[in-house]
Amino acid sequence: MEDVKNLEEVEVERFSAFDRFVHWLTAIPFVYLFLSGLGMYSPKFAWLLPFLGGREFSAWLHKWAGVVFTIGVLLMFLRWAKDFVLDSDDRIWLANVKYYLKGEEEKLPEAGKYNAGQKLFGWMVFIGGAVFLITGVVMWFPETFSTTFVRLAILLHEITFVVVGAGFIVHLYMGTVGVPGSLSSMITGKVSALWAASHHPKWFREVMRK
Repeated sequence: MEDVKNLEEVEVERFSAFDRFVHWLTAIPFVYLFLSGLGMYSPKFAWLLPFLGGREFSAWLHKWAGVVFTIGVLLMFLRWAKDFVLDSDDRIWLANVKYYLKGEEEKLPEAGKYNAGQKLFGWMVFIGGAVFLITGVVMWFPETFSTTFVRLAILLHEITFVVVGAGFIVHLYMGTVGVPGSLSSMITGKVSALWAASHHPKWFREVMRK
């Protein structure tokens, strides 16, 4: 019990100030993009637009929020792409993700700094960000492209929105309710040694060896 208490009291750095800056630079505009996107593309969610500045303002800010989001995604890619490469343990982890959802992480391969689900979401954001950028430019300047190309861009934009949006909801849930302590680590940059040893044991051992 004393060892567990000691692990709870000891903190280890999980994210640097730059890591946190890049994360929020990407996350904050995405939240606006997600909500305004829902309001503009689905009549069922049009009630969101008055809270976001109205339809005309939302359409204008949606574009510029997309620019900031793209910058964030680029910085994320440069910072984390090498850490998000999936290995054989990650494939086993993904095949047995039900244990993670049930809180039985001990039945899965030990996770490094990022588990397979986080890596997969990272690539979803990278690829989705590229698609959003390309299709967004086409939609921003529709007169420059053929009608068929613009329609295709709109379709791809919406499909990507659904896929990345679903991933975002899961990421938000796991970062708050699913795995308590995850969100605070992206605010303070630190986690308890107990949290690290429980959720990312391989990474925790690497940190302790340094």
